[in-house]
Amino acid sequence: MHVVDLSSFNQCLVSLGMDTINTEEDFNSRLHDMTLFHMNWINERNNLEERCSKLQSDTNNYLNSIDRLQGELEATKREVTSVSEKERQLRVKNKTLSSKLKSEEEEVRRLNLVMEHKQDHFNHELRKKERETHQLRERLSKKIMEKKPEKGTVL
Repeated sequence: MHVVDLSSFNQCLVSLGMDTINTEEDFNSRLHDMTLFHMNWINERNNLEERCSKLQSDTNNYLNSIDRLQGELEATKREVTSVSEKERQLRVKNKTLSSKLKSEEEEVRRLNLVMEHKQDHFNHELRKKERETHQLRERLSKKIMEKKPEKGTVL
């Protein structure tokens, strides 16, 4: 049988949280415990490797999603830029059309004032002509009345 330095071995056992060895039975018990510990360690390592593999797969999926979303974000930014430019152009066009409308409204207002002025002038001239016509009729009527008695006396 091999001679093992029990003090070193006991220090290792204590560091692993196990009781020290004093007898052969203790040795067999610790050997069994260590075998179980080793098997548990291997199972835990396998579980950790499986989790690590799953995390790597998840990370790859997340990175692919990030790439896809960044592409969508860039496309959306381009679309927003395009829509913003169209909106700007429409605002400029709207401002231009509003200015033209205002100018046209001013022109309509000016023309309406000119028409009103001409209508007033026409109405004034019409009344003046009506008065003149009325005066001429009265004078004509007077002249006719003056001439009628003269015709009667001559005969």
